[in-house]
Amino acid sequence: MDRSTLLTNLKRHWNDRSWWREIGVPYAVRTAVVQPYFRYLGREEGVAVVDEDWDNLLLLDACRYDMFREHNTVEGELSARVSRGSNTEEFLRRNFGEGRFDDVVYVTANPQVNVRLDAPFHAVVSVWKDAWDDDLNTVLPEAMVDATLDAAERYPDKRIVSHFVQPHYPFVGEFGRTLFEDQAGIELSRRLATGDTAASDHLNVWDLLQRGKVSERDVWDAYCENLRIVLPHVQRLVDELSGRTVVTSDHGNLVGEYPSPCPVPLKMYGHPPGVYAESLVKVPWLVVDGERRRTVVAEANPTRGDDDSDDEATERLRDLGYLD
Repeated sequence: MDRSTLLTNLKRHWNDRSWWREIGVPYAVRTAVVQPYFRYLGREEGVAVVDEDWDNLLLLDACRYDMFREHNTVEGELSARVSRGSNTEEFLRRNFGEGRFDDVVYVTANPQVNVRLDAPFHAVVSVWKDAWDDDLNTVLPEAMVDATLDAAERYPDKRIVSHFVQPHYPFVGEFGRTLFEDQAGIELSRRLATGDTAASDHLNVWDLLQRGKVSERDVWDAYCENLRIVLPHVQRLVDELSGRTVVTSDHGNLVGEYPSPCPVPLKMYGHPPGVYAESLVKVPWLVVDGERRRTVVAEANPTRGDDDSDDEATERLRDLGYLD
């Protein structure tokens, strides 16, 4: 919850006792106690993803290591790594916030890339702009696959980052969608990226969980379903992209655990910043070696920035059926 979101929620719920008990007070404890504790404790630096050996980096947003290990269907060498962030903003800032990455094209369903970074890549393909699902307030994985394959074809001498939303909420599977009459998607991030008021249309899953509207077990099952939905699309990219592919995540989630090693007896949910509990920063690192490595060239792009607004890219998305 960033400052603008906090202010919006305070205006909306300032006289709601249940909100203060279930959301407001836990937030205050986190910011006043838990985050300072982790700052005092210090933390592992985490893996610098850009320095690792890969041609394709497939990011599954908010995917815990233990969840991935249980449900993964993609063959490869799996290990665990420590992420540099406990939420997407920290991951992006600590991996790509300094310097230029002229050998990287970043394909993203998550608008946070556009919000938090000043286009440090050779190109950014913002799939969320043209392949947004208005019913679910997210980008579905099939759109990401097509955009990623298109980017690999357009930039054959660049490393490709493909940043999916799933398994991050909203829940797009049959079970997950039946849990809620309404659920927040990632529309807040989209509005931040487009300069609109930073607000969600509905409560997100963590707020609903803290309010007792759904159970931890159901939320876990819905998240696992989201992961199972995205994995076949990950497999398609692994099969069709050349080079070495790494499947990983920017961060995990807390689903009612205590933020160990912090001794505060407070169950926590979601992926708050500055909380470096194991469930938040332990992420999968699945390596799949392709038959042919890509020859990568780092070269400055005179039109560096957000390339998916170009007429050519928009027309390709229209041909793929994502635009009318």
